[in-house]
Amino acid sequence: MIVSGIAGWLAFGPSITGSGQDAGKRYVEAVIGRPARVNPFFAHLDDADRDLSALIFSGLTRLGPNGEVVPDLAQSWDTSEDGKTVTFHLRPGIVWHTGSPFTSSDVVFTYSLLGDPAVQSDPDQASLWRQVKCTNPDPLTAVCQLPAPFAPFLAYTTIGILPQQILQGVNPASLSDNPFNLNPVGTGPFRLAELDATHAILKANTAYHLGAPKLDQIEMRFFPDAASAVNAVLAHNADGILIDPGADPSQTEALKSADDVKAYKANRTAYTIMYLNNGAPPLNEKPVRQAIAEAVDIDSIISDVLSSEAIPATSPILPGTWAYDPKVPLYKHSADDARHLLDQAGWKLPDNGHVRQRDKLELRLTLLTDQDPIRGAIADRIANELSDVGFAMNVTRKDPTSLVRDSLVPHDYQSAIFGGDTGPDPDPYAAWHSSQATDNGRNIAAYKSQEADSLMEKARRTSDLQERQKLYYSFQKVFHDDVPSLLLYYPVQTYYVRTNIKGIELGTLFNTGSRFRNAQDWRLETAVDIGQQ
Repeated sequence: MIVSGIAGWLAFGPSITGSGQDAGKRYVEAVIGRPARVNPFFAHLDDADRDLSALIFSGLTRLGPNGEVVPDLAQSWDTSEDGKTVTFHLRPGIVWHTGSPFTSSDVVFTYSLLGDPAVQSDPDQASLWRQVKCTNPDPLTAVCQLPAPFAPFLAYTTIGILPQQILQGVNPASLSDNPFNLNPVGTGPFRLAELDATHAILKANTAYHLGAPKLDQIEMRFFPDAASAVNAVLAHNADGILIDPGADPSQTEALKSADDVKAYKANRTAYTIMYLNNGAPPLNEKPVRQAIAEAVDIDSIISDVLSSEAIPATSPILPGTWAYDPKVPLYKHSADDARHLLDQAGWKLPDNGHVRQRDKLELRLTLLTDQDPIRGAIADRIANELSDVGFAMNVTRKDPTSLVRDSLVPHDYQSAIFGGDTGPDPDPYAAWHSSQATDNGRNIAAYKSQEADSLMEKARRTSDLQERQKLYYSFQKVFHDDVPSLLLYYPVQTYYVRTNIKGIELGTLFNTGSRFRNAQDWRLETAVDIGQQ
């Protein structure tokens, strides 16, 4: 399971109320890890924080199942003709979990705080909000001024809004340690009633602006590892659990075999990729990159290493989202085609030799990865397949921090297996535009294409969704033809939930908290005796 940023187990102190009282219609989930800061600003660091934040907080907008931006706290918005001004019209009558009214002052306060350099929030969010100025001409209107047209902007307004009344005057530098983070107040479908080191209890917000939840209560029970969390579901001490593709097969098989558990599968907006350094030989040659794409058997990697819990990747824009082109083809696995491409490029096998040469230089490739056992297994498999077509391969495992800091960011590598995450909007600019192929940019592959650049630039300047989609379709075709890197697979997460919990609609998972997208509509058909810990 993905558990990020957990430095240690927290002791939150005693429970506010006992958990043995009648909770009515209750859903209990087994969560791996424990929360540290239940605050949208810091939720990117920890999945348990992200899960709780998704239920407690609301943004001006939210993402629909396919990533399209839809109204949330804002019932509508207008974009000026020049694309630089977005005016949000808030829903009237919304209240915080404390009963205080929600107004545009909370919006301006939140976005100003996000842009404060002293706040150590999500760096992607912080970078954006430092360039945006927002005002509130009246309690139900928020106006945001952008320095330039930026179509992905509305996807960034999905971040949860914080209550100004509670946090006014807080020292931005100490926000990450503020008591609010363990006693959060939002406008989401559930309010936090209890939080300690073992569980969190959230009660229905009957005043929720998208409709009162059908469940009375959601309880999150925290576990130190996947095995204990899975056992809680099997023992009927929990109703559900979210599983990653790298989970122990015996655990997933046990969940699959349970008669009263249903499996919901969903794509994550993330991918595992074999980065190819386009600026370093021999990967600055397109035929060599194409040969690698032909030689690697992605289907066997998925079936053998990932127990088929993934989908072959074709694009840096993810399937299940509005911008994904389903017609982008996969490279067919053909070692013979790979050999033919290398032959045509002048990389020939010498008599009785196993490593291709050109101009007395051998076709050598170092493949880096981190110490994750799954990525390591994938790297070894790819090395064997590339050796089979004439590469001299060297697999090197590095500490993840060193891999990123010393190799990927400064482009001091040839190839590397790592992960990518597209964020709330499909905009691929940061990862693939040539302007980002610097030591401070995220274009790890040093990909440079005038055609791709132009398509990405136009797409982020237009607010017309259909036009953006056309531009992204064209970008994906260029990307496929250039093979700037080899996309391997999109992970599939499985949500195992007791069959008497109805109304779950996963859609695409933009993060782990996305599974609660319509939690207010979940319902319990029959009572289940959930054991107490």
